[in-house]
Amino acid sequence: MSTSSDERDIRIEKVERIRQSGINPYPDRAEKTHSLAQASQLAEGTDQVQIVGRMMLKRVFGKLIFATLQDFSGRLQIALDKKNFENEQFGFFQKNMDVGDFVAAAGEIFKTQKGEITLNVRKFQLLSKSIRPLPEKFHGLTDLEAKSRQRYLDVLMNDDSKNRFLSRIKVINTIRDYLNKNEFIEVETPILQAKPSGALAKPFKTHHNALDIDMFLRIAPETYLKRCIAGGFERVYEFARCFRNEGMGPAHLQEFTMLEYYCAFWNYQDNMKFTEKLIKHVLQEVHGSLEIEYQGTKINFDGDWPQYSFQELIIEHAGIDINQCPTKEALLAEMKKRNIEIEGIDYNKIGRGNLIDQLYKKVARPKMINPQFLIHHPTDLSPLARKNDDNPHITDRFQLVINTWEMLNAYSELVDPVDQRERLLKQAQEREKGDEEAMIMEEDFIQCMEYGMPPMSGWGMGIDRFTALLTNQENLREVVLFPIMRSLDTGDKNMEEDDERETGGKSKENIPDTEDKTYSPEDIPDLGIGFDKLDDLFQSKITREHLKHHAIASAAIMQGIAAKFGLNEKHFYYIGLLHDIDLEEVGPDMTRHAKVGSEWLAEMGMNKKAVHAIAAHNEGTGVTRNSFVDYALTCAETISGLAAATAKVYPDKKITSVKPKSIRKRMKEKAFAANVNRDNILLCEKIGLSLDDFIVLTIESMIQVADQIGL
Repeated sequence: MSTSSDERDIRIEKVERIRQSGINPYPDRAEKTHSLAQASQLAEGTDQVQIVGRMMLKRVFGKLIFATLQDFSGRLQIALDKKNFENEQFGFFQKNMDVGDFVAAAGEIFKTQKGEITLNVRKFQLLSKSIRPLPEKFHGLTDLEAKSRQRYLDVLMNDDSKNRFLSRIKVINTIRDYLNKNEFIEVETPILQAKPSGALAKPFKTHHNALDIDMFLRIAPETYLKRCIAGGFERVYEFARCFRNEGMGPAHLQEFTMLEYYCAFWNYQDNMKFTEKLIKHVLQEVHGSLEIEYQGTKINFDGDWPQYSFQELIIEHAGIDINQCPTKEALLAEMKKRNIEIEGIDYNKIGRGNLIDQLYKKVARPKMINPQFLIHHPTDLSPLARKNDDNPHITDRFQLVINTWEMLNAYSELVDPVDQRERLLKQAQEREKGDEEAMIMEEDFIQCMEYGMPPMSGWGMGIDRFTALLTNQENLREVVLFPIMRSLDTGDKNMEEDDERETGGKSKENIPDTEDKTYSPEDIPDLGIGFDKLDDLFQSKITREHLKHHAIASAAIMQGIAAKFGLNEKHFYYIGLLHDIDLEEVGPDMTRHAKVGSEWLAEMGMNKKAVHAIAAHNEGTGVTRNSFVDYALTCAETISGLAAATAKVYPDKKITSVKPKSIRKRMKEKAFAANVNRDNILLCEKIGLSLDDFIVLTIESMIQVADQIGL
């Protein structure tokens, strides 16, 4: 069987033969009379039909060739009968045309004996010769990273993917039409900005060489859209590319599309009414219904959407009245009384407003499914929102929450320049204390406000998140044609130099470690916690059977690694056992996974190196791998999944039946156990094990616990 590489070489040879025969394999244009969808509707006998498309299937039956062409509109079968061509022409198609090539064909429409509309080809032309074979139709692309990186193949081979992106386009066009009909005007504002403004988030920073100043990629277009309102525009909107230099995960992207609009003379109540009408209109136009199903959960958009305040939700779900906690310290004291801990935040750096937001996200938001408005945010959480006339400690602001997601954020906008200056100064003080998400002072915007702004309300909504909800996608990358991906060019010198500047010469997490380095085996002489306590923690935190199996298998492999290098087997075993200790609590949010668990273990007194290894096994934590145990855990827990999946395809589903060559084979099959990161398995070389030796060690280790892991 020829490999993909062999096939590529063969096709390159064909290109040369085609050129030598005097035919250009890459002509500059082609005529067509119909799309393939239009041609498929033509009556039998229609002639002088000219079509173009990519060949997706080719079958040769002696003197007859059938092929299937595909364009953006659909597919159509074509047929070439040798009697209609000179021998050289028919032979050219037979020998030189492959699946993946672009073809022009002309002829008349007929029906086959099976009733399939087909073009009887009288003339054809090669339009573009492909030199790399397409993936097989029935295997296709299932690996998320491969699909994201090679989206052109994903949408070509998978109609579901193509239709998903068409739905995204329809969502945007439907919103645009609705806004235009309601007298909104679409504008453009800067992406490259002198100051990071518009939202509470950490920005991307770059440098403007001509001006010799640091610049920032847009966090949100808010302050510039408000400048438009100050300039006399009454209703404006923008579909804006925005950038936030924060964690990535299934529900968060660092580059995303935001819709923001602002309307003069509205307040937040007017805005809520319009928002409900807009979203319902989009659902009817795109989905055809006011009820959708997302990952098995039915979400009903019908009826009037309820409104709840922060105060109401936190009283209901935590028993704390935030109005009785005027300071951060008072709120922390109430949380402590109720044993409420929020993982992953530094209480010394966070302000009261952000603490209230984090408390709400922990106790209330996970229970909010049907659309509902969250209102009355604390003033110190909303530096750009207008204070409520009756209660200056809250703002006239709302968020639309659907299926636990904050879908959009809206205000009665703050137009008092004195009040705005005071709030931004307070934000600047929080930033000096270490809150990187606090906003900065923007004098140019304050000056604009001092010339006068009308009352207004507006909001911002993530288009990616909204589209994911409507198309039933868990990962936002599945609704972005070309999401951010690491470069495959590991030798990119400019990238390496940029990383040096960013990190002061130290390696940076999220950048592949290409250094050829093996880490010396190092022991963990003391875990710092008794084994009984660790067993109890494991039993209380891991309840799902498949997670238990994965943890025990990972622990066994870690024990095998320790035995191989003469290290403390029991300590390595428990590091493997507890690496996913927080998974049931954090759910699909991979930006928190391992971070939360490692913090639990650190608080219990676990050895720092062990804690570091657990945090570093998920690179989403931002913790850099830098030791033997770090790499050991990452490759061990990853290969356990591949080995278990391999065992399950054997008739007896036993790990004892698995041969090393089977796992080796599965390593190359990206579609098999597609969620397993093969690169992480190859990190075994960092601890001095070849892949073959590591596979053998894995099988032997998992056999020791086969009865405990169901294999």
